[in-house]
Amino acid sequence: MPPASSGHSSRPLRFSRIPTQLVTGFLGAGKTTLIRSLLDHKPEDERWAVLVNEFGQVGVDADLLRERGAFIEQVPGGCLCCISRHVFDAALARLMRRVTPQRILIEPSGLGHPATLLQQLGSGSWRTALDLRATLTLVDARQLADPRYRQHPIFRQQIEVSDVLLGSKADGYGEADRRRFQTLAESLRPPRQRVALIEWGNSDAGWLDLPCLVGCSRSRAEEALAGPVTGTLPQTTGVDEASSWRCHQGLDDGWHALGWTIPAGCRFPRQPLLEWLDGLAVERLKGVFRLTGGGGLAVNRVIHERSVEPAADIRVSRLQLIDTKALDATRLDRQLRALAVCTPEVEDNPDEMP
Repeated sequence: MPPASSGHSSRPLRFSRIPTQLVTGFLGAGKTTLIRSLLDHKPEDERWAVLVNEFGQVGVDADLLRERGAFIEQVPGGCLCCISRHVFDAALARLMRRVTPQRILIEPSGLGHPATLLQQLGSGSWRTALDLRATLTLVDARQLADPRYRQHPIFRQQIEVSDVLLGSKADGYGEADRRRFQTLAESLRPPRQRVALIEWGNSDAGWLDLPCLVGCSRSRAEEALAGPVTGTLPQTTGVDEASSWRCHQGLDDGWHALGWTIPAGCRFPRQPLLEWLDGLAVERLKGVFRLTGGGGLAVNRVIHERSVEPAADIRVSRLQLIDTKALDATRLDRQLRALAVCTPEVEDNPDEMP
C-alpha cells in the first residue's frame, strides 16, 4: 500500500491488514442510513472509505454519503457479484491506492449476493490485504410478513451470512413485527454475535470490531450459495441517448430498474416534483435533485414510507426506480422532462458519473 498523502493525517496505519466489512440488506432496509451513522461517529483522525454498489446504472448513494467525511468509490450497474470480478477488483484496488484507508465499508446492492462477495474478499490477494470483520445485515421486520421478501433467495442469503442481525427502522414496528424479528433471530444457527433493533440508523461502533464468522466460514458460505439465486448484469438502453439526459433500464433476479442521470443545467420545482414522485407506484424509489429555488433534495422511499431531506453539493440530479413489474420508460421519461427547468448549458455539460 502506498504511504498516506500529505493531505491526510500522518498517523501510522493502525492495522497491517485493512478492517473491511459488508453492510448488507434487501431493498430499502436502510443500509445507507446505517453507514451515514457509522461515519458520523468515526474517529476524526481515521481515513475511512466506502465502496458503494447500486442495482441499475444510476448511482444515488454516493451523493448521500459524500458529505460524511469518507472517501467514496461507486460501482453502479448491478450487484457486485454479477459484475465481473475484474471490475470489482479494479474498483476496490483504485479506492485503496487513492485513499490508503484505515477502514473499508462495502455496501452491496439490495439485490446483491453477499456470500459470493465474501468468498471473493477472502481469497487471492485480498486475503492478505483485508481483515474481514463481521457482516452487518439489516432487515426491515415489516417485510417478514410479505412472502415476496421472506421467500426471496437473496433476502434469505443476506440473513444467512449475517454476523450482526439488525432490525432496522424499528420505530415503525408493531408488536407483530417485533415478534417476527425475534423469531427469525432465534431460529438462526449458529446464534448471531449481536441481534438488535435500531431506529434512524443508530449504530454501535463495537459492531465494527467483531470477527467475520458466519459468512467467512466456507461451509456456511457454500450453504448460503446453494439457494436458487440467479443474477445477470442489467442491460442499459437509452431514451434519447444522443443527448446528455440519459435514461437507463435493467432487469436482474426478477426486478426491473429504471434510472436517470440528468445534467447540471436542469433543475426541478420542489412541490411538483414531490407530487409526481408520490404518484409513482413502485417498490423502491431513490433520488437526488437540484432545485429551481437553489439547493438540493434527497428523496428515499420504500413501499411503506418516504423520507425527504435537504441535500448539499448535488452535482447532477439522479433518480432510480425499482419494481417487480416492467416500467414504462418512454412515458415516465416524458413526464420527468416536463417537470425539468433546463438552461442551454445542458448541451455543453454532459453528465459524468463521480
